[in-house]
Amino acid sequence: MPRDGKTNRSGSAAILEPDELQNLFGELDDPYRAIPQICYLTAGRIGEVVNLRVEHLRNGYVVFPVPNTKTNETRKVVMSEPLQKVLERIKPAAGYLFPSGSKTGHITARAVEKHVKLAAELLGFEGVSLHSFRRSRLTHLHEQGWGLHELKRVSGHKSLSQLQAYLGVDQAVVDEKLKRADAGFEVA
Repeated sequence: MPRDGKTNRSGSAAILEPDELQNLFGELDDPYRAIPQICYLTAGRIGEVVNLRVEHLRNGYVVFPVPNTKTNETRKVVMSEPLQKVLERIKPAAGYLFPSGSKTGHITARAVEKHVKLAAELLGFEGVSLHSFRRSRLTHLHEQGWGLHELKRVSGHKSLSQLQAYLGVDQAVVDEKLKRADAGFEVA
């Protein structure tokens, strides 16, 4: 079951385990599968991802330009093999990666949210929002041993305190690590 979770649009977005992410992605069709996958693989915000254009894919990176980032700083993320596969699957030719006839010219976050919420409900996942993909990615990288400064660089957060608010730290994991750390300690 997802960790944390929003209720009535308040609280933090749920953090999904890797198998839960795969199940959720499996319930979605493109482009509504590709968008959250890109959010996850780049630790990107939904607004950054739906605004991506073909020219933002260059030299092996996905470049999130200033007008589309919350921090007003350009951020770039290397195209890993899974990210390359997602991009190949959607085969963008020109313009927006996710074009739409809407006035924005691209698929809206609201449209993606509708599909993701339906898939999450079908799977019985509570508290899932479009921010779940960003929080899940950063938490998974942290659990793999990535340092906070590395994660800050990936996420584009302005401060470590902002980043730390994203990370879901499971109390049971902390308890188990503390027990292992103290296993050889002798009390006299």
